[in-house]
Amino acid sequence: MNAGTLAAGALIVAGVALGMPGLGLVGVLALSIAGIGRLTARVGLHGVTFERRLGRDRMVWGDEIPLDLVVRNGKLLPLALLVAESVVSEGVSVHGRALAAAERPGWLAIRDAWTLAWYERVVRHLRLVGERRGRFVLGPTRLTVADLFGRDAARVTLDGEVAYVVRPRTVPVRDRGRAQAPLGRRRAPTGLHEEPTLFAGVRPYRAGDPPRRIHWRATARTGEPVSRRYDAPRAREAFVALDVQTVDGPYWRRDAVEPRVEELAVVAASLARTLLRDGVATGFAAAAYTGRRERLAWIAPRSGRERLAAIADALGRMGPHPSAPFESVLVRIPRTVPPGTTVHVLTARDPGPYLAPLRRLVASGYEVRLVLVGPAAAATAGRVARAGIATTVATLDPDWRSAPAVDLAA
Repeated sequence: MNAGTLAAGALIVAGVALGMPGLGLVGVLALSIAGIGRLTARVGLHGVTFERRLGRDRMVWGDEIPLDLVVRNGKLLPLALLVAESVVSEGVSVHGRALAAAERPGWLAIRDAWTLAWYERVVRHLRLVGERRGRFVLGPTRLTVADLFGRDAARVTLDGEVAYVVRPRTVPVRDRGRAQAPLGRRRAPTGLHEEPTLFAGVRPYRAGDPPRRIHWRATARTGEPVSRRYDAPRAREAFVALDVQTVDGPYWRRDAVEPRVEELAVVAASLARTLLRDGVATGFAAAAYTGRRERLAWIAPRSGRERLAAIADALGRMGPHPSAPFESVLVRIPRTVPPGTTVHVLTARDPGPYLAPLRRLVASGYEVRLVLVGPAAAATAGRVARAGIATTVATLDPDWRSAPAVDLAA
């Protein structure tokens, strides 16, 4: 028996002994309040359930997904106040609501309160807004039941997480530099592998050319031995290699220009969608952290809507900092991607550190197309083009949030 109960009992006894009914009534009320507080503390959370329901676990930047909070009081005792506090990762945004600071550093909290009658079930409808690209988590929830005077009577923490991914937006790609053929289906200008059905003319005879390659009619006409020349096969596969690093220097430096990272994500997603829409088997790779054990995000070239979803998820999970040197992506391409593939290399920095691997890809029969993003892209393009790498500048005008299309220009 606590001090409050003893004091209430004393008031009742004093009221009876002194013939003061009012004093006794105050004691009865105090005893009733203490009893209700003890009862709420003992059984307040019995039969109480809390559930979070996400409408879906993926959305595009700027979109919204529904979040329903479902609470139920499954007992006769009504609840004067039930408070639910869910910790959420930084970046979660709820439409029309400001989030509170959580006790866990770097996290926020969604707080909601209800008054529940006996056996009452209430659903509260919220909407999560994709204001930032990334993977976001709704973490454990703490339920608190208060008595009639708002004092905490019972508390419990419900474990469990609900996560969702915000993918980058995609826009049409306008290829102004080489619009004669769809992206990923152009003839490679050079390569180790040639397609005998793609006759491209003749060239002077070279020592070692097999006799069946000699064009005898042209040789007789010109008086000089000439051989048939063929184009490399059309690239029916494409690969998007994304350089996440946006600042020159060692990759392990934690510097990043986040607007450039977002531009790269939008360009990569838009390019992959365009290629897949045109029926080109498309893959993706980036040396970036995506919440998985692998240091490289690697998706082999395939076609179909499932491949686009996989690439969009990887871009949504991708952080702003590289997990390894970008050269590790370029070195791995010849091991898993066949020659003849069009490799789109996206970057927002000077590609000087990895020009040598790019040249090796070209010499191995890949059509390499360097896509530059950012304010210095035009100046960098001319210098890189002189190094023998096909270069394109990607522009999002006015910015990655509202640009109607990605403009590609040589």
